[in-house]
Amino acid sequence: MIWPTPLKYGDKVAITAPSSPVSDEKLEMSVESIKFLGLEPVVMPSCNMARGYLAGPDKQRADDINTAFADDTIKGIFCLRGGYGTTRLLPMLDFDMIKNNPKVFIGYSDISSLHFNINQKCSLVTFHGPMPTTDYRVHEGFTNDSLRICLFAPEKLKTIGNPEGEEIITLREGYAKGTLVGGNLSLMAGTLGSPYEIDTKGKILFIEDVDEMPFRLDKMLTALALAGKFRDCEGIILGTFERCEEADHPSLTLREIIEEVVLPWNKPTILNLRAGHIYPQSTLPMGAEVSFEAIEDMTHISVL
Repeated sequence: MIWPTPLKYGDKVAITAPSSPVSDEKLEMSVESIKFLGLEPVVMPSCNMARGYLAGPDKQRADDINTAFADDTIKGIFCLRGGYGTTRLLPMLDFDMIKNNPKVFIGYSDISSLHFNINQKCSLVTFHGPMPTTDYRVHEGFTNDSLRICLFAPEKLKTIGNPEGEEIITLREGYAKGTLVGGNLSLMAGTLGSPYEIDTKGKILFIEDVDEMPFRLDKMLTALALAGKFRDCEGIILGTFERCEEADHPSLTLREIIEEVVLPWNKPTILNLRAGHIYPQSTLPMGAEVSFEAIEDMTHISVL
């Protein structure tokens, strides 16, 4: 796997909108977020477009990503926000060109399909982390410290952990080592059976989601199980799954679903890594080699 060249203060970075649109106010805030990091933002055309729930036509959104990777003056690519739309772009992306022009790429949520495809097809480490619409200026130390290390000094990234007071919970003990892959559960489930589905063979699988009812989590986790994704992986890292409990109807709990669908595969499994749809959050190097020992009082994941 190739780690992208770290950013330097003053570098030009592209802001792209591969998923859903934002308001003019959110775009202005995103530009200021990039400047707050000491970088020079280049706003790609899709950021100023809207087509229903999409930030412009598919071709424009894909062209913006291809153009940003191909432009030697642009040193990194920040995805504006998540939402919906990245899976429509996958056939339009020039993965050969991207592989030959490795650079920093960051986002989460709907951006997950871009992460695991760039990881797999381009052998490039990407960063699952906060996007500029969340406004980097208001994040507390933990979130910004994790982000800045990944963007500017990845050689200092030795461990991934939680903010103080947030426990990593061991659900199945054991040691696991492999390439970190994954992201948002709905994106992984939505690409199953396609040339763009996630490959988990010999890898550490990270899964997170937000605002999903338990029966939908059950359906998507079961789809991964039926596709052999838990069978093939070396270990499983589960996120926080914020606002994923259903209180007003008969339901299984998230823990019950995990116990019945995930844990029977007997892979080292941990829960509540604070990454994705939660703040404060860690920035994760997707595609990097990592290891963890799932034991009582586990505190971190090692970056190798």
